[in-house]
Amino acid sequence: MATRFDVRDEAWLPRSAQANGCRPALRGAARRMARATLACIFAVAVTACGSERTYTAEPIAARIVDADTGAPVEGVNVVAAWQAKGGLEGGNIMGYVMVMEDVTDANGEFSFPGWGPKKWGNGAIRDGAPLLILFKPGYEVSFVWERKYGVEFAPSHLSWSGNGKSIQFKKFARKEDEYAHPNVGVWTVLDTLIPQRGCSWKEIPRFLNAVDLQRRALLASGKTSDLPSLDSLDANAEKSCGSLKAYVLENGR
Repeated sequence: MATRFDVRDEAWLPRSAQANGCRPALRGAARRMARATLACIFAVAVTACGSERTYTAEPIAARIVDADTGAPVEGVNVVAAWQAKGGLEGGNIMGYVMVMEDVTDANGEFSFPGWGPKKWGNGAIRDGAPLLILFKPGYEVSFVWERKYGVEFAPSHLSWSGNGKSIQFKKFARKEDEYAHPNVGVWTVLDTLIPQRGCSWKEIPRFLNAVDLQRRALLASGKTSDLPSLDSLDANAEKSCGSLKAYVLENGR
């Protein structure tokens, strides 16, 4: 979305100077300063969003355990997403450099292979990469962020500090009828991932199918749900990628 800048020359001058006839001379200075400011902003935006970077990532492996019992949790849908961010403030999601999924086994274990080198030219990977999304009915949706990069650009070689560790996964402990409404964070991620060019959603059919099945189960039990349907996701998806709904139904089981 474009940002509108309004420059009012009078704001640069005290009223006494305007009354003494100084306003016309400084109008030009105000305009030059405004143009210089916009030029700087544009240069920063181009640097953050337009320069091409190359990324590689190390493999990821970890284990998900019940937060109360410590027992391994099988059947957790895990998504790993490396988001590229940019814009004037540096925090807008510009795209997804890589997206993967896995489902935990009987030992609660999941893994993702290393990837790269991959070139990327729209934004840059920053703090929060990868983002892991943990999803299983009966548990609270969990978002696990890699936080070691701070607000700076991540290096070209990426690693994850959670390798070989256990991630606690908390059962949903509130009233049963409240379970329908804790999943708005899933909407937020999918709302930025699904419309992206590159068809990244094709990498997570099992996750998308699990989200849809949970939504259907909640509705069938007479509850409401904040989870998106396959129809709504399909309507949002990049059309050149084909039918999201058909792809998930075929490959997400």
